[in-house]
Amino acid sequence: MALRLSLSAGLAAGGSAMAAPPARRLEFWTMQLSPHLDDYVLGLIQRFEGLNPGVTVKWVDLPWAETERKLLGAIAARSSPDVVNLNPQFSAKLAEFGALADPEEHLSPGERADYLPAAWEANRLAGRCFALPWYLSTNLTLINKRLLDGKLPVSHLDLLAAAPSIKRQRGAFAYFPALDGSSPLETLVAMGADLLDARACGAGFINSRGAEVFDFYRRLYAEGLTPRNVVSEGHRKAVEMFLSGHVAVVSSGMQFLSFIRNNNPQVYRDIVAAPQMRAAGRKPGIAAMNLTVPAASRNRDLAFRFARFVTAPEQQLAFARRVPVLPSTRASYADPLFTAADASDLLGQARALSAQHVQAGEVQVPPLRNYNKLRSNYARNLQAVMLGRKGRDEALADVGRQWSQLLGCQA
Repeated sequence: MALRLSLSAGLAAGGSAMAAPPARRLEFWTMQLSPHLDDYVLGLIQRFEGLNPGVTVKWVDLPWAETERKLLGAIAARSSPDVVNLNPQFSAKLAEFGALADPEEHLSPGERADYLPAAWEANRLAGRCFALPWYLSTNLTLINKRLLDGKLPVSHLDLLAAAPSIKRQRGAFAYFPALDGSSPLETLVAMGADLLDARACGAGFINSRGAEVFDFYRRLYAEGLTPRNVVSEGHRKAVEMFLSGHVAVVSSGMQFLSFIRNNNPQVYRDIVAAPQMRAAGRKPGIAAMNLTVPAASRNRDLAFRFARFVTAPEQQLAFARRVPVLPSTRASYADPLFTAADASDLLGQARALSAQHVQAGEVQVPPLRNYNKLRSNYARNLQAVMLGRKGRDEALADVGRQWSQLLGCQA
């Protein structure tokens, strides 16, 4: 913010803000927070307006599926909102074309230091920042102990080793590795491969590490250790099959535990929440949602002041008390909400473990140019190997060629 007054000692600590000129208006867009969080968001707005006399904030909540289209239309029509809740990958598309303002031009280094470093870096493309981190999530390894009653898997290869006995003794599948979204690329990194090469100009996994990952998926599928529909259905199906007791292990966030408890209390009682499966030396993966300020905003300084207020530690802590998300601010984690829970409180244990992941983790798939094409190229080749339509080495070579073209580095 050009507001380089310390908001950590001002707004973020509950202090008063400088009065704004009369009749200054902001438009704030979120994704599917209404109606269940109306009181929270409207309360935020009311407090901000009280601290900034003459400022009014209009809140617009949109369905996930409509946000990108509506935002692009608003920017093209020069009627851009001032603060928008987005995910880093779509934000990166806008940032690539200069459509988002840079928070580092508006927040002081001290203000930026309030956020977890990995969360802040999740909103950077080609060295330039494009958003403030808001709430975070992370996956855990959810295990049905009735199906997997031995040693908990630390890595994906541990799970592969246990998969035949799970099928033979329990008549169930060990795992349903989702192939939609960023999951395949996140698994690639978790298994020890590098996403990009040293110059970030090509794939970093066209080597023995990448081959090991492709072999993991191929063996699961070829040996019948995962459901056949894994190649056509994604995370939703994985959770559904875990819920029905047909899959022993699923990678999912703590937010799905309430869904499981409400839909199958028996399976819920059998769940153990374990750390993310990953290779030695790899950090846990985290995902971030952010707040952006479009470059077309007529009130950029005020917009960043509002975004900073929404993402202040006490606001994020209050948000995490209402919904199973995690804050992006360091100070929020001093609260007992994120410490170890009673042994009978699965959700509390999952929250404490998730908080550990977030504070020590990283975004495994950072914003990338042509991300959707990179992601789909990788997933298609992975599916081809699983189905036996391509050999592993041929698929890796194809991915290497395509990624070099899509990343677009100059020689």
